[in-house]
Amino acid sequence: MSKGNNDLYFVKYHALGNDYLFLDASRFKLPTMAGIKKICHRNFGIGSDGILYGRKVSNNIFKVQIINPDGTTAEISGNGIRIFARAMFDLGQVASHSEFFVKTFKKTVTCNILSKDQIEVDMGCPLFKDSNIPYFSCGSSTFTANDTTYRYYPVSMGNPHCVIFVDDLSCEKTKTAGPLLECNPMFPEKTNVQFAKILDRNTMTIEIWERGAGYTLASGSSACAVFAVARKLNLCSNNVKIHMPGGILHVKTAKLGNIMQKGPVKQIATCKLFQRQPVPTSDVAPPLERKT
Repeated sequence: MSKGNNDLYFVKYHALGNDYLFLDASRFKLPTMAGIKKICHRNFGIGSDGILYGRKVSNNIFKVQIINPDGTTAEISGNGIRIFARAMFDLGQVASHSEFFVKTFKKTVTCNILSKDQIEVDMGCPLFKDSNIPYFSCGSSTFTANDTTYRYYPVSMGNPHCVIFVDDLSCEKTKTAGPLLECNPMFPEKTNVQFAKILDRNTMTIEIWERGAGYTLASGSSACAVFAVARKLNLCSNNVKIHMPGGILHVKTAKLGNIMQKGPVKQIATCKLFQRQPVPTSDVAPPLERKT
């Protein structure tokens, strides 16, 4: 299918309930921000937590743009990277049990296809002060929402996160406090928000409010961010299971303090999006703009 054809072909995957549409950058142009919003809409489009627009660059190097359902571009996504790796495997671009590199617009990670449905990603080293991800605190801070004060810990996995440890997890509180903290002036580029409960030193459970996407069933970078803060505070071991509403992700520390995440990817459907009128296209969707 050439880039000049108006119809778009997507492959839909999910990683623990976090669903993305893969669009082959070697065959299709990327819709505009307005087009992306319509495509990702749960009622008026195909519906997804975002679009993965990528292709093979060279022998073992791949490039992907991770686009949120609001049309902004994310720096990294743990689940998105696993899904993109699975898409490349399905296309015959990579073999199992061989490392390859995936580049986003701000970070490069290493992937390994352990099996068709199990993919491991080296997410790199967490940073508690990242010049590329501005936030105005490198320790813990407090935030009050609906008469409840939360202590949160900023951390970067290549994208911004703030981690809050609680005794009782609540989907409702996550949906209420999450968007307020996402847009807190402490985070000029907004932030992902995680509420975490330590079950024991090998097990945690988390709820997630994702920047640009909202309440999310699972997030690979969020799981890694929670693990990074818990390790820093000596709240967990070096190898843990992180339970999310969509399922379990395995997270551990590797060489040089890098964080490894391993989890499943499932293919859902192949989708053909019919265009009665051509969808305006551009080569890139705008990244998140830094507020001044």
